[in-house]
Amino acid sequence: MSFISLNTAISITGLSRRTLWRRIADGSLRQEGGGREMPPGAATRVALDDVLALSPLKLAAEDRALIEDADAGGPEAQCDLALLLLGQDQAAEAVAWLRKAAQNLYPEAMHWLGRCHVAGTGVAADEAVGIDWIAQAARRGHATAAHMLRFLEDPARPALDATALEAVLDGIEREVVLQALTEQAQGAGRPLP
Repeated sequence: MSFISLNTAISITGLSRRTLWRRIADGSLRQEGGGREMPPGAATRVALDDVLALSPLKLAAEDRALIEDADAGGPEAQCDLALLLLGQDQAAEAVAWLRKAAQNLYPEAMHWLGRCHVAGTGVAADEAVGIDWIAQAARRGHATAAHMLRFLEDPARPALDATALEAVLDGIEREVVLQALTEQAQGAGRPLP
């Protein structure tokens, strides 16, 4: 049986710590150690199966391993979990996971954390903070972030509200992905449709 931290359980279920403790007390949420006295300072860990049963998220079978890896501190998994949460309108929780992964210097998380700040997704819109995160991702070799940064730092760019700026960044991302796919197809000697 797999166990995850109580903090991750809160993130996955959207339930409060107090509610989860009530579930532990009534036995509907199993705790690692089966309720035995844990050593002082030991983090509370709960059964992943029980947490998934309480979660409103639409999760695929492979998301189980993703949650375990994110809980264990893997920055790539933390970023992927954040993107899953973003896709299910859990922006504030997504930002928390992006922040963890970005603090572990994961460029993809830095890029998305910057985008969240620029657009005000899960946090208050703050273009300067967003640009800083995108710049950090670009310095670590994130290709899309580098293209976005050129636009964001252009003194001639128009002033845009958060929604319009996010739309422009979406367009830049599409262009970068299409260019990469074109180059890959040409390198393989295949024409693009």
